[in-house]
This record gives sequence, C-alpha cells and structure tokens, in this order.
Amino acid sequence: MATKRLEILAVVFAGLNVMDLTGPSEVFGSSRIPAQERRITVASSHDTVTSSEGITLKRDMSLLELLATKADGSMELSRYDILVMPGAPPADVQKAIEDDHNLLTVLRTFASLKSSAGKDRWLLSVCTGAGFLGTVGVLSGKTATCHWSYLDTLRDICKANNASGEETNVVQKRWVDTGRSSTGVRVITAGGVSCGIDAALWILSELYSMDKALEVAKGMDYDWKFGKSEFTEGYIV
Repeated sequence: MATKRLEILAVVFAGLNVMDLTGPSEVFGSSRIPAQERRITVASSHDTVTSSEGITLKRDMSLLELLATKADGSMELSRYDILVMPGAPPADVQKAIEDDHNLLTVLRTFASLKSSAGKDRWLLSVCTGAGFLGTVGVLSGKTATCHWSYLDTLRDICKANNASGEETNVVQKRWVDTGRSSTGVRVITAGGVSCGIDAALWILSELYSMDKALEVAKGMDYDWKFGKSEFTEGYIV
C-alpha cells in the first residue's frame, strides 16, 4: 500500500493524444484517493503544447528542470514514483523522437533510477507512447504493446535501438507488465488510448489494493477488464 504522497509525472509534447494523458490521470487523481496522497505534475520542453484534438495544455515544469540537480545532490526527477508517457499520431511521435532530445533524456534517466526507500518506480507508456520507450532501449528483450495500428512500427523502432541484441516481443494487448529496467523500474506498456485506464488501474491495484482499484473503476463507471468491476450497462436509442 502507498504510504506517502504518490508523485505522478506526465511528460507531454505537441500532438499528444489527450486521453492517453487524462485516462491515467483520472485513475491516479481519483477522488477515492485523498488529495494529500497524490499529485500530478505536467512537464514539457515547451510552456504550452496543443494536443492532436486541439486542446492546449500548460506545463508545470520544464524537462530541463527535471534533470537539474537539487541542493541535496539529488535530481528533481528522482522524486517521482510514476512517469506517464502518452502517445500521439505516429508522425507527431516521430517528430518528438527526432527533435525533443530532452524528452528522451528524461525517459532514459528515469528508467535508470533506483527504487526509493524500497518503493517501486513505474514507467507507463500509453498507445504509441511505447515508441519513445523503444527508442531509448527500455523494451529490449521484453514483451510490450501499443496501439494495434502501431505494432509493426514499434517492432521496427525496437529493432533499430536494440543495443542488447535481445529482440522485443510486440503483442496486441490492453496492457503488458513489461518487466523491470536494469535498475528495477517497473515498465508497463498499454494499448491504444482507453487502454491507459486499464493499465493505470492495475498499477493502482499493485500500489494500494485490488479493492481500491475496483473502487476507483466503479467511481469512473468504467468496465475494467481485469477486475470484476461494477459499471453502468445498456443504452436507450
């Protein structure tokens, strides 16, 4: 069970799919979890970014600030428990991979952090966001997923960035517990868009309990495919 405030970091970039961000944020920021027990911080290379849907988001912190060393010698990035990496239309993901070097550095650095006081860190990609994880080599030798239309692209990315020589097994699933980084960071990859909710609920079940995850799913009126959740069924047309 989580015993201190849960620090969630969302890394955003131009063209992101907003539900890739807001789905997990709804789970981790649920009213079923007291406000003093969780905080979500949005970080970006730019002061504002516009999603593929046309929604403008303002950052709380720059990526360079995340990489800065604090007075106590620790890195600002090290205070976060969960990093959420949303996806976007493939062209926007590729542009960010090519142009946003600080984004890749943040991901690579977070994946190399050690656990804090024996507490797991989590790196969650949603949809095509797995492309960033593949680019920094986090998925080498592991099983991962992404949006169904991006599966072949992710395979190509992982093959091109496979320093370990171990193949990445890319599968179509709602989410995959991809394993741990070399330093023990837990890596979770989610399928397309809404799958980020499923993956976030599962992470919540690991951090708190299955009962808490089901409570949050019920509050969201969401048909979670993993646990036996209660949700509103049917429609009238």
